[in-house]
Amino acid sequence: MVGIPGRSKGCKTCRRRKIGCDLQEPQCGQCRKSGRHCEGFDKDIAFIHRTPQGLLRKGQEQCQGPAPWETLCGANSTLTKQMPPQINNAAIYVDGMLHTFLVAFLPSSPILPLSHHSNITVPAAPWMRIAIALPRRGPLLSTALQALCMTKIARAHGDHALLMQGMAAHTRALRALQNAINDKSIALTDETLAAIRVLGTYELHEGTMGSVVGWTSHEEGVDQLVRLRGFNSSQYESELGQALFGEVRRSAMIRGLQFFKGSFFNEKRWCIEPWGAKPKDYVQQLYDIGLLLPPILEELHTIQGLPNDPRRAQIWQRCQHLEDRFSAWHARLLTLFPTRPYWEEPAELMDRSSDIRPGPFEASFDFLNIHVADGLGFFWALRILLHTVLRGLSDAPEESDAIIGACACNIARSVPYFTQPKCGFLGVQWLIFPLKTAFSAFRQMGWETEREWSRGVMVAMKNRGVSYGGDIVEAQWGERVR
Repeated sequence: MVGIPGRSKGCKTCRRRKIGCDLQEPQCGQCRKSGRHCEGFDKDIAFIHRTPQGLLRKGQEQCQGPAPWETLCGANSTLTKQMPPQINNAAIYVDGMLHTFLVAFLPSSPILPLSHHSNITVPAAPWMRIAIALPRRGPLLSTALQALCMTKIARAHGDHALLMQGMAAHTRALRALQNAINDKSIALTDETLAAIRVLGTYELHEGTMGSVVGWTSHEEGVDQLVRLRGFNSSQYESELGQALFGEVRRSAMIRGLQFFKGSFFNEKRWCIEPWGAKPKDYVQQLYDIGLLLPPILEELHTIQGLPNDPRRAQIWQRCQHLEDRFSAWHARLLTLFPTRPYWEEPAELMDRSSDIRPGPFEASFDFLNIHVADGLGFFWALRILLHTVLRGLSDAPEESDAIIGACACNIARSVPYFTQPKCGFLGVQWLIFPLKTAFSAFRQMGWETEREWSRGVMVAMKNRGVSYGGDIVEAQWGERVR
């Protein structure tokens, strides 16, 4: 299975104009800059079919059967129509393979945000898309991408030989990474950071040394390199650099909340300087608030068992300040778009994947686009953790209990959206942290029905090939899973 060699992957408008296309969806950057109508992309993939007997010509009979990709992505997935029933390793070209991977990994165009609202700063395109679209990738990034793509496609198709190739590429990428980080001229480049994040994504899915440990190890390495880069905006001027920095902040916040540990990302200069004069999108504005919570958890953890410590009152005040900022963020989000950014739908009308059992809720949430869904999922998770702190500091925890329960249910009611086929693997990855937070809240409150259902969703994530979702299900907050 391959893309046609030499055929442009650009939008129809750029191909007709015979210029390079940056592959952004739903409207490419070239068309946006020139004010032209972007005619979109041909999503169909051309395949060269080979059998043990040779090339399969048009009109020849093909063996019939369900595509293994269907099992992975859900019975309703439209991606199955784009995948051939077999893959022959000798017929795979890198471009075709990367395109096939992107189709399954990234959200599809219908749920990506429109970029024509002049008053809205749209979140950056997924860094993985930008990295794959680079016109010239260095050997480290190329090898890391090949390792991830080969392995995911091989798992989907049960292709052991391709899986071995993917694992071998992973080993080569790790060796190349070691050489890169020892070379000052390339250690801090966008491509090196992107390669480490690709290898971190590999660990999320494959878990070669336990997905939690592997992912954490790679992400901590990225943190160190970003810190060495510094916070000057000149270090993050490229599209890839901006997208990577935003995702590194997200990762640092998640790990800080998991392990009760603050980081340099919560410093004011790191929340301002890297953007320079550029506006910050609403998701990054939420991260500015969320990054202030791990230091609170860290300090609270150090005074456990000291009920009269004066720092408890200070922590209470800091938490109340964060609650005010979270409320203001949500209020602004509701007025940011011309229509409501999220709404309820009867649960039976949602496009639910076959591997996700119906939830114990009459209604589910639908969202304006996946970035809104991602921001709100994080918002609800952060409020759960914040009110868990306030609950422990309060003599009357009933108000916090109500907020924790409502936010946990909101996350659970978002599961059908994040796990639908058109959200891709990235949608599933984005759901892990909020759903784990909701799962812990259900366990804390003794809501067994909701807890067991949430646990089943995280196990389904692992069965889809995202090992991290299943590996973290029983971990306690503050615990380093080994």
